[in-house]
Amino acid sequence: MKRKIKTFNIIIVLVGFLVLGGCSSKYVVTFDSSPQGANLVCSGRNWGYTPRKLYYDKKVKKQDYLNVSDCSANWISGATKDYPQKLNIFPGGATIITLTRPDVDGYSQDAEFALKVQQMRYQKRQVEAAEAQAYEQAQQNFNKSMQNIKNNTPKTTTCHYYEWSKTTICN
Repeated sequence: MKRKIKTFNIIIVLVGFLVLGGCSSKYVVTFDSSPQGANLVCSGRNWGYTPRKLYYDKKVKKQDYLNVSDCSANWISGATKDYPQKLNIFPGGATIITLTRPDVDGYSQDAEFALKVQQMRYQKRQVEAAEAQAYEQAQQNFNKSMQNIKNNTPKTTTCHYYEWSKTTICN
């Protein structure tokens, strides 16, 4: 049973390296807006609220710029703005681009919604932290149970009697 637990832990670590390693080869663009909480839409696909990270193929790192004009920030008030056609690429890192909301009616509505988005994200982080803590506690309980089973399992002793030497050897 101990071997299965070790194998499981090794698998978890390897998956973690693969996930983190997979992301590091991508080029990260963080789409942001001011105020935050605008819907990020790229090529007709809604990616959620800004700020939002999108991961591009590592080939992007070899380019001077990335065309993100097919992406737009769409605020709850109806205000909208497109991201630029030429977004500079930094080969060693990532890019953060922030669009400022156009000066049109509805700013207070967008600012209020930005606060709601922040609250939702905060609540989500709290839930994730609670889940991680519960998982850790469950893992500790499982490990204690396995240790109790191991400690309470009677050990089998095997003895062999050797006639020629008139001795008994037990393991």
